[in-house]
Amino acid sequence: MEHVGVDGCKAGRFTVTRNGESLEWPVFSTIKELAIVFSSAKRILIDIPIGLPWIDAPIRPRDRLARQVLGRPRRSSVFPVPTREALAAEEIETARKINRKIVGKSVSAQTWAICPKINEVDRLLLKFRGQAHLIQEVHPEVCFWALADRKPMKYRKTTVEGRNERLHILQEYEPGVAALFEDALSRTLRNQVKADDILDASVAFVTAEARQGVMASLSGEPFHDPLGLPMEMIYLKIWKNFAK
Repeated sequence: MEHVGVDGCKAGRFTVTRNGESLEWPVFSTIKELAIVFSSAKRILIDIPIGLPWIDAPIRPRDRLARQVLGRPRRSSVFPVPTREALAAEEIETARKINRKIVGKSVSAQTWAICPKINEVDRLLLKFRGQAHLIQEVHPEVCFWALADRKPMKYRKTTVEGRNERLHILQEYEPGVAALFEDALSRTLRNQVKADDILDASVAFVTAEARQGVMASLSGEPFHDPLGLPMEMIYLKIWKNFAK
């Protein structure tokens, strides 16, 4: 289990990895539990912001780049990331005031809903900076863009068309994803694990394994946030697109 793809879900963290020749999908309640189980993994790619904005960098450079490569309408999937100070707030209105004061932007209800998970990963990486350096950020839509000959997905991932579009791409790189997808759907509840959680963790795993192509990153200056966490967004540079 050397490579791991992770996406947040209602149940915690939906995870895809390979155990021998088979794909597995454990679900962890916390990122700490996941990090302990996969402490010897070579790479853990997770769909969560790592490296947070601050007064001198109100917009993370890789978010700007991600919106550029995805274009409309997929660029809307790259949401504004809250500051570390806003994450510490106990309720959304306080978080909004703090964030507006520091970077001039509010915090959406959608962002606030995942703030506990952002905070959880941020605290883990700051506490175990040396040991947790293999946990890196991905954005699923950027990963799919890279696998699909650098073309953004046509349909939203929550639609049947979007699900099939993404499954088709994933199966080109890992045929076992289809069986994993159906197995996970049949053995979990939708209020705990959604179909797009499975797809997002799967594309993170395919990217982590990098069986075709090489690792690349959307990044820019500054490369690190004030506490030293990297601000990068990993994707797979496919061999057929290597010259692009």
